[in-house]
Amino acid sequence: MRQSTVISVLSAVAGVVQGAAVNRRAAIACSDIPAPDVPGAEIISITATEQLDVSGPFVNETIASIGLLEGINICAVDIVLTHPGLDDRIGFSIWLPLEGWNNRFLATGGGGFQSGYPGTVGLGLPVTQGFAAGMTDAGNLTDPSGVPLEDIVVGPGQLDTARLASFSFSSLHELAVIGKAVTNSYYGTKSFHSYFSGCSTGGRQGYTLAQEYPTDFDGILAVAPGLYFTDLLTSLGLAQLVERGLGYDLPDCVATAFSQEAVSRCDGLDGVIDGIVSNFDACELDSFSLVGEQVLCGNESATITAADAEIVDAILTGVRSSTGNLIYPGVILGSNYTSLTSSVISVWDFWNRLFIRRDPDYDLSGYTTIEQLIENIATVRAELSGFIAADSPNLGPLRDNGSKLLTWHGLADEVITARATIRYRETVEAVLGGNERVNEFYRVFLAPGVGHCYGGTGAYPADALDALIGWVEDGEAPETLHGRTANGEERILCPYPLVARFDGEGNPDVADSYSCAEDFAPPVKC
Repeated sequence: MRQSTVISVLSAVAGVVQGAAVNRRAAIACSDIPAPDVPGAEIISITATEQLDVSGPFVNETIASIGLLEGINICAVDIVLTHPGLDDRIGFSIWLPLEGWNNRFLATGGGGFQSGYPGTVGLGLPVTQGFAAGMTDAGNLTDPSGVPLEDIVVGPGQLDTARLASFSFSSLHELAVIGKAVTNSYYGTKSFHSYFSGCSTGGRQGYTLAQEYPTDFDGILAVAPGLYFTDLLTSLGLAQLVERGLGYDLPDCVATAFSQEAVSRCDGLDGVIDGIVSNFDACELDSFSLVGEQVLCGNESATITAADAEIVDAILTGVRSSTGNLIYPGVILGSNYTSLTSSVISVWDFWNRLFIRRDPDYDLSGYTTIEQLIENIATVRAELSGFIAADSPNLGPLRDNGSKLLTWHGLADEVITARATIRYRETVEAVLGGNERVNEFYRVFLAPGVGHCYGGTGAYPADALDALIGWVEDGEAPETLHGRTANGEERILCPYPLVARFDGEGNPDVADSYSCAEDFAPPVKC
């Protein structure tokens, strides 16, 4: 989870930005940028310095590898503010390219419990593409490595609600205010477009902006969003609770075998054999049907047990009440199930101790049943959903402002299931008049085979930000996104609920062999 959160920021902003360089230069010296006016806040400090030949790490999202950015020339603006009576310190970092500004401001989001990433990790790539770019630390809910700070608990059963509010929503609005004001001051114009981009927690931030601050940005790219955030984080421990109840841990090799079997059985349901589950609604696999099968674990053979099947079945089913009502959906068949029994557990642990129990020393060993999890979901919904849930379907004000919301979500995402995004999208349709009307300002694209924010065997849509810009600035609503796998195969992604149908004749590795359709059935030829 920690590694993926760093990658998540850049995965949402990568790609070649169309119409980028207009070679606009600064109107004033960097050091002359004035402190912006932020309603309800006081500026503690502002530093603005030219920095030449900046270098640092970034992430190549298509192949999920660390690279190095070099030769970046920027005006770096760092601002710290406070809110009278709260004794808080919220930091903001704005990077402004010295030359080649593309007439756009891009706010970037975070991942996990981090609201954003400073330096080249979060801002370097956007600046090289010509954006003025910004991020906020939201008051630092975590240490630099991303581990939540226990001082969010300020007393027995008490949270620092001011810091939680900053992380959840208020600092996002202030980032919009500050970023646009600084950009205006430096380049001497108010005539530019503003965007937000983020994945995972960054996706949740994007939806929070769409729901709570619909006039802040012209366009929002919210990838693999953490919608229903309180339900999501509480549900991350589902597989572990089943393991605890059974007194047994699902081996990674067995979890992988279940995933591979799903891909094997369901791969061809979309008309193409490519190692990817695209037609997930038609994909069926009874986990218990594999009990007794032999799998290879290292150099030894292992037998799939009923306990293995019960754990995987819970991962796929999601959280349901005793009467079978869905509370939070499960992951899609063919995803990587190992993360749900291992790496995300640290996030779930912090969430439970700090935000639900509000006791850094709370012993979670007694937390063993699904009933306890369901009770915790109800409790945290009641107490924190107003802060951080990101679940309001009322996007009418965003629509009325003329802003656009674009989301893509990997179907092989094992951390945040794409089913939650589908659920939200369909709820918005029910509120705002159906698919066609909602598509006028809000579109969702599903990416078969792509994992959480990046990775997997599927085609990654690196052109998503380009598509959003074209929608906002040229009125060209994206009918497809173009995806490419790490091996160079191409696909199109289609706006939900349409799917990419193979024509049955062309090269299945070329995007032109696909078209958007209501189902995967091949076209009938006369």
